[in-house]
Amino acid sequence: MLDVGSRLFSLFSFQGFSLRAVGSSEPEAAFEVSILRMKMTNRLPVYLVAIAALAITAPQAWSARPKKRKYTPPPAPTATPAPSVDLSRFVGANFDRILGPLEVKVPLPRAELAQLRVSFATRFSKASLAERAQFQAALGVCDAISQAMDERNTAMLNPAASNWAQRSGQLRQNIEKLAADQRAIEASVTPAPGR
Repeated sequence: MLDVGSRLFSLFSFQGFSLRAVGSSEPEAAFEVSILRMKMTNRLPVYLVAIAALAITAPQAWSARPKKRKYTPPPAPTATPAPSVDLSRFVGANFDRILGPLEVKVPLPRAELAQLRVSFATRFSKASLAERAQFQAALGVCDAISQAMDERNTAMLNPAASNWAQRSGQLRQNIEKLAADQRAIEASVTPAPGR
């Protein structure tokens, strides 16, 4: 019986319980757990909550398989518009500002024209030999528009000495002719749909 008593004592003592003999001092006496001397640790509630949370979530977490991601193909590259489309947008939005009267001071779209020219130069370098002529013609239109902007700035410095009304008409005709030539080259290179 001594062996059972010491085992019980060691079992309860590591949990923070204290045991004392009831009645006699003999080792075979029954032991009573003293509840008043029981030391509850602060960790016990935390352990219980953690065990309860694990019991609730663990079966779901263990059984869940990672979802297979559906294959999404990369977006198809969009076809770049023909040079005439880009040029007609630019000319439509800015032609009257560039070649308009000198009395109206407007900011000139130099940065936009430079971006357009760089785009044509890049596409020219990647184009086949047959397609290069249309980009070369588009670069010529950009250069003519840039020249018109430079002449407008020069004419604004001395409006009396320049005949801007006549010169702007000449520049307009030159740019329109170059743009028409570019569209003709583009039409000869690009086959029409259905051919």
